[in-house]
Amino acid sequence: MITTVLFDMDGVLIDSEKFWQQAEREVFTAVGCQWSEAIAHQTTGQTTRAVTELWYRLFPWTGHSLEEVEQAVIDRVDELVRQEGEIKRGVLATLTFLQTQGIKIGLATNSTPSLIQTVLTRLDIHSFFQTTVSALDVPQGKPAPDVYLQAAKNLNSQPEHCLVVEDSFTGATAGKNAGMTVFVVPELEFYDDPKFNLADRKLFNLEEFEENFLALNYVTP
Repeated sequence: MITTVLFDMDGVLIDSEKFWQQAEREVFTAVGCQWSEAIAHQTTGQTTRAVTELWYRLFPWTGHSLEEVEQAVIDRVDELVRQEGEIKRGVLATLTFLQTQGIKIGLATNSTPSLIQTVLTRLDIHSFFQTTVSALDVPQGKPAPDVYLQAAKNLNSQPEHCLVVEDSFTGATAGKNAGMTVFVVPELEFYDDPKFNLADRKLFNLEEFEENFLALNYVTP
């Protein structure tokens, strides 16, 4: 029986992947990197530090530390979320449904604590979450399972009773590594990518969540 649902943030609750791409493109090209959509897609779901380190390995820059460049990306995403952030389709209905069912709700993301607060405030959904965990709160970010295991611990939930909702392969891998059930909601252009077959269920959007959750809970011992 699923008693706890743990959500990723970027790409699941908010349409923010475009903000990360814009911020990374602006900041990395400003320090001399040659922008590549293929590289950008490859890093979806990873921590900002891991993304910054990858671009530095490919295009080493001078004059700015890794920490400065990483923070510049985070600051730009924060600005874009405050200005343009929009809740994704089906999110509010899903959160409301889970709350009425008495399901525990948590957030586990590779984003920073400051961005978590910015997003939840912008979307006005802070009250739904009983715990929030950032990659900065644990030893390793996704695809390691740490953020999901910590969120479960915070809610006194066992991994086998937790459902993870993700949009990226990196995040879905983290959920599976944590021993949890995983729903994945990929970007539509990558929906048929076989790598997402590791998830227990694949959804087009969160408007499909309630039906799939009820079906899952009816057949789970």
